[in-house]
Amino acid sequence: MRILHVVSSLNVGGAERFVIDLASQQKNVMSINVGVLSMGVQKEPLEKEVLCAGITLHLATKIPKIRAVLKNYDVVHIHSSHCLFRVLLSAILLPIKIVYTRHNEVVHQGLKWQLIYMLANKMLSKMIFVADKAKQNYLKKYPQYHQKALTILNGVLPIEKSTGSSPIFRLGHVGRFVPLKSQHVLIEAVALLPLLIQRDVEISFYGTGELMEKNKALAKQLIPNVLVNFHGFETNRNTIYHSFDALVVTSETEGLSLAILEAFACGTPVIASNVGGNPELVIDKYNGFLYEYADSQSLANNIEKLATDPKLYQQFSAKCQQRYHEQFSMEICANNHLSSYQQ
Repeated sequence: MRILHVVSSLNVGGAERFVIDLASQQKNVMSINVGVLSMGVQKEPLEKEVLCAGITLHLATKIPKIRAVLKNYDVVHIHSSHCLFRVLLSAILLPIKIVYTRHNEVVHQGLKWQLIYMLANKMLSKMIFVADKAKQNYLKKYPQYHQKALTILNGVLPIEKSTGSSPIFRLGHVGRFVPLKSQHVLIEAVALLPLLIQRDVEISFYGTGELMEKNKALAKQLIPNVLVNFHGFETNRNTIYHSFDALVVTSETEGLSLAILEAFACGTPVIASNVGGNPELVIDKYNGFLYEYADSQSLANNIEKLATDPKLYQQFSAKCQQRYHEQFSMEICANNHLSSYQQ
């Protein structure tokens, strides 16, 4: 079996990271012939990771070139809506199996998408969702996909558990600085903490984007006495997840958060907004906390509980790693995808 994964670019993002991990597992552990087709440009941030994993990389944006690449594979796995239409046109009459994964919970609307999904319904073998809620929402709009839709939970490769300790309770956030990630909610929540707690708190943000400078200014205004680190672009997951004690997810919408899964892999407790696939991962008061989106006071309360209760912290940490090994390892994820290709 020859598998091609298609992404819109190799810029840093959850879906892109997942594709590289999945392709690495398929090639280096399952001994499958795997390639990645990017519709981006050369020298994007994650290109080096694809090549270091020994995965064949193709760059193509025009239909004739895309079609020439598709001819070399048996299964084409699309991971971006931006690539869907071009791949479908390129694949007409080719003897290949096409699957498409929706990596977020947004349901496409409008006449353009209705037409695209009419074509897709004729050509797709499977439409994969990373969370049950996302699948349910999609099928309300596009019930014709009921027989082709299935949920496969994302997985991540193992990450070393940090053995370091710090007297400071370190909060982390991983994600692009774009409106839907809502990093400002974390800054507002820390500003609501009692001053005695604030002085023992540190925040690390990983990611770049249009709202970074706005959040820097907000941090200086609301929490001038709290150390806030804006690390920008970072690809080393050990570096990221060893730099904080708890992951905070403030998103307005999520599919199945790769950052949460990576936190689980190294036993890092999570405090997450109760949206999208987050409650399918974080079980409130069992392996972390859930709070209603944009409720800064509720988030602050959860931070305080976790920061001041070492026994609760250790309980959450152990349960996170347990869930990772039972449900979210890349081995389990890759086997589930292989089964979907073979059906």
